[in-house]
Amino acid sequence: MRVQRFTIGLALALIAAAMFAVFYFNLYRVGQGSGRTVVVLLKTTNVRSDFWQGVKGGAAAAAKEAGAKLEVLGPLQETDTEAQLALLEEAMASGPDAIVVAPINDDRVVRLLGRIQAAGIELVVMDTPLRMARQPITVSGNHREAGRQAGEFAETHAAGPSKVAVLSDYEGSGVSAEREKGIKEALAPDGYAGTTYIGDSEERAYEKAKELLARKPPVGAIMALNEPAALGAAKALKESNRTGAVRLIAFDSSIFLIKLLEDGSLDAMIVQRPFNMGYLGVINALRRLDRRELDRETYIDTIVVTKDSMYSPENQKLLFPFK
Repeated sequence: MRVQRFTIGLALALIAAAMFAVFYFNLYRVGQGSGRTVVVLLKTTNVRSDFWQGVKGGAAAAAKEAGAKLEVLGPLQETDTEAQLALLEEAMASGPDAIVVAPINDDRVVRLLGRIQAAGIELVVMDTPLRMARQPITVSGNHREAGRQAGEFAETHAAGPSKVAVLSDYEGSGVSAEREKGIKEALAPDGYAGTTYIGDSEERAYEKAKELLARKPPVGAIMALNEPAALGAAKALKESNRTGAVRLIAFDSSIFLIKLLEDGSLDAMIVQRPFNMGYLGVINALRRLDRRELDRETYIDTIVVTKDSMYSPENQKLLFPFK
């Protein structure tokens, strides 16, 4: 009888221990994000944008790992400020625990993000650092360093001393402004040939690149700070039989830029790690919800990819993250 009682007591103790372990594990998981809702708002959810699809993939991986609920929103066009404002309003109204956003650099967006903070929603900003009254946690590429990498590549690969011209998107773009600063820092004092703004127009980039190539002496390298600039400049170089003679350097990655790199129309791409950005954006939001102390800024590495290096296993994974 005494043995039977001991056995029953031992069994009850084991059950209690197991229940405690399950409770403790679930409590720990809640601290890691279980049940919490995170809304990620990208600049675009267009499936043709390899970069933003990479960010989305990283965010999804982080949410799955932490047991958080994830919703991903975004306009079809990267420059659609009105759509981003509407989606931010929608996200705020849904009352999530955190919003992770890659904002368009617009004063109205900044004001709305301030309202999100005031509503008690944890805010993390990706890609485009903003100046706000309460600086949020930021996860982005070090755009100035990326510009410096591009400038150094131009300095070492251009044919002799030559001028470097920049084709940028918009004068008010914070990302492009930082890239431009880095480019200038890397160039010789007289190596900068000016910046031309082309918006998101490939045709305008093409026309402006033709003007740059007609200069006497012509520029030795063109920095394309967005995809339309790179596509337009590549077309102008090809038509003038200057591909390879004038270096063309682009930022970020897309299937179109990869094709240009592969056929020699593009000399180098300065590539971020979008998966890491999405992953750390969500993870840092969950850590802040756990009241953890974090650095205000987290930088994602950028690397220079050329035709010779694009086939390395690491760069293949970076350029084709979903293959």
